[in-house]
Amino acid sequence: MKKIMVKGMALLTMGFAFAACSKSDVFEENKANIVADQKSEYRTNFEAKYGKVDPNQSWDFSGFSSTTRAGESVTLTDIKDPESFQNYLHTDKAGIKAALADSKISAKEWNPYVSVNLYPAFCSDETKKNAYFRLKVNYNGNSTNISTVMIKNKAWWGNNGATAPSQSGKGINTMALQSANNVSWQLEYIPKKGNNVSVNISTYKEITVNGRTYWCFDYDNNTPAYTELIYLVTPAPYPITKRYFVEDLGSKDDFDFNDIVFDVSQDAAGKQKCVIRALGGTLDFTLKIGNSEWSKSVDGVNAGYEVKTMYNTKATPNWDESLAEFDVTGWNPQNNNISVLVKSIVSNGVIIEIPFPKTGEVPMIVAVKDFVNWQLEKDPLPNNWWYIPEYPDFNDDAVLAAQPDEE
Repeated sequence: MKKIMVKGMALLTMGFAFAACSKSDVFEENKANIVADQKSEYRTNFEAKYGKVDPNQSWDFSGFSSTTRAGESVTLTDIKDPESFQNYLHTDKAGIKAALADSKISAKEWNPYVSVNLYPAFCSDETKKNAYFRLKVNYNGNSTNISTVMIKNKAWWGNNGATAPSQSGKGINTMALQSANNVSWQLEYIPKKGNNVSVNISTYKEITVNGRTYWCFDYDNNTPAYTELIYLVTPAPYPITKRYFVEDLGSKDDFDFNDIVFDVSQDAAGKQKCVIRALGGTLDFTLKIGNSEWSKSVDGVNAGYEVKTMYNTKATPNWDESLAEFDVTGWNPQNNNISVLVKSIVSNGVIIEIPFPKTGEVPMIVAVKDFVNWQLEKDPLPNNWWYIPEYPDFNDDAVLAAQPDEE
């Protein structure tokens, strides 16, 4: 497995903020100098240990960022139909037909980035006899069929529909394509004779009947009935999760990156949350994730934690620990719009803001996959820790050997 060592160096340009405690320009300048001096000392010590930072070094190793990489793909998983699937369709068909006939139910704009389970339920086009339909995703010239088995027209839609829908579904995840270009979903029309024809999906209708959700797609945009393909849809678990390791400048020659360890995730419906896994620092801080904040001296104290106490970083940590959990809004997993505001150890009047580092900067925060374990106290990240952010097949012995040992 290829490894990226820290080689070159770009100037440290991390933003900083400081508390406005006085109108005195001299006092404000002193606070700015304190921040600059602490960051400069940290940078010097980091370079002394690891060497100069390569100007192209990214600190997002999670496999999900704003950079398109080889290996991004559509993920498909064969899944069984939910229990009583065919009974669901018998029960829900009349309700779906009534909803699609209701002019008050408008079409929604299609979002190509989803993580859901899709079960083919119905298929109907009054103008296409002896035809089949299926969904597919195109990504940078690569086409992936969502329905490997073509769905025959009239499947279960008409009163005498003889063809039952597929007895299996697909777990589909296109979230990894968030940073890719030329991503589109298509509905493919497959006639008995002649060439297949595909049209891009730009809208769909979402129908809820008896507590179950159906996505309805249309082929002929001139007469949109949204009956050509109808899928029963169930959500898949969190498709996006990142773990962040933070150094809080409490010690400027300690690079264990466990002062704050937290996971941020977003589910298929867009709901976001944060789980704090470890608190190895002794400074007060406020964690900012998108539009949301969590403070150790307020939220942490209210939960029974002490500001100067370290949690879950000594001896044998509980890798599944949840010290705190809270909802988040406004997190952008592509841009890593997170930061930490820390009360300086030099002066309580100085607040240092630590944002996610830009490419080529000396890092105080890194992002990893959520299964990567953090370091123990005073155990610095090893020199060979920087990997190409693609995470190849973990059946590879070399890759497995490079992972930190668990206690």
